[in-house]
Amino acid sequence: MNGTAPSSGKQGLAHSNVFRSAVLYCIAAAALYWVFRDVHLHELRRDLLGICWPLAFLGMAVDIGRYVTQSIRWKFLLRPLGAISFARTLKALYAGIFLNLILPLRMGEVARAYLASRYSGARFPSVVSTLFAEYLIDGIWLAVGIGGVALVVPLPSNVLVAARILGVAVLAAVSLFVFFVFFRISESVFAARGSGKGFGPVRRLLAFLDTIRIGLRVVGRSRLFWASLGVSAFDFAFHIAAFWIVMIAYGITLPFLVAAAILLFVFVGLIIPNTPSNVGTFQFLCKLGLMLFGVDATKAAGFSVVFFVLVLIPQVVIGSIAFVRSGERLFEIKNRLARLKLSAKE
Repeated sequence: MNGTAPSSGKQGLAHSNVFRSAVLYCIAAAALYWVFRDVHLHELRRDLLGICWPLAFLGMAVDIGRYVTQSIRWKFLLRPLGAISFARTLKALYAGIFLNLILPLRMGEVARAYLASRYSGARFPSVVSTLFAEYLIDGIWLAVGIGGVALVVPLPSNVLVAARILGVAVLAAVSLFVFFVFFRISESVFAARGSGKGFGPVRRLLAFLDTIRIGLRVVGRSRLFWASLGVSAFDFAFHIAAFWIVMIAYGITLPFLVAAAILLFVFVGLIIPNTPSNVGTFQFLCKLGLMLFGVDATKAAGFSVVFFVLVLIPQVVIGSIAFVRSGERLFEIKNRLARLKLSAKE
């Protein structure tokens, strides 16, 4: 009986993965259908032929800068947990980006946490805590960015609603972060993990979350946390600048702050993990954002694809090299992720 349980668990997990993947690809197909349903092919061809490619490639190069700043930020966050070089944080980051291109729900994030754990010698759950810190920092800057742009650029009501929702979510996340980092009473939340009582999977989950809480406390109390917060501003600056440069290259002459508002709107929509590389959902949100500011549907659709491809090329090239040099194999990573999910359900 004990011998059949793991097999049935793996079969159930496989069926769940197939169903989830099918749903995600249906979402991507539906989004792409909406993006191209009202496109006029002759206008699209004219726009593509009119692209200023030197300027477009400049935008592609500028966008790479955000991954340099992300690696610096991650190195700062990891430093209190274990020593790791900038080159290794960059390699782990790009390897995770590459896996995000082929795996759904941003599973590459788990892979890069594993690689950073291996490089630094820190415990895997502790490294996962740095990812939560990154998401929190991104949320803070995203909310600040939208708020700052809203003071200068009249934003559509849809964007304002998304901004308010994001603001509430970020405020709740910051409050929870402060509670875990600075209040010792937060330890009582996970007190059951060492009592030996209760349902086994719950105890294991609490133990894992407690390790993350401890990691957050170490990271949050480090002076390097504030340095990572400051560096993160350049992450958004590089990406917005690249977006604006490619817009100009494509013939969309909106002001820089409007480009920032559109991209920040896209960021809000992509917070929830979805399709591999956000294909479909990115084009949907980008086209919608451009149309909210008066851009023609055909031009908005074409730009959403061109910018996506220009950003994707360095991710594929640099990411694949980083993943190969990591010494890992795709099936091994997928097996590790499957074992993690399966053990959580046992």
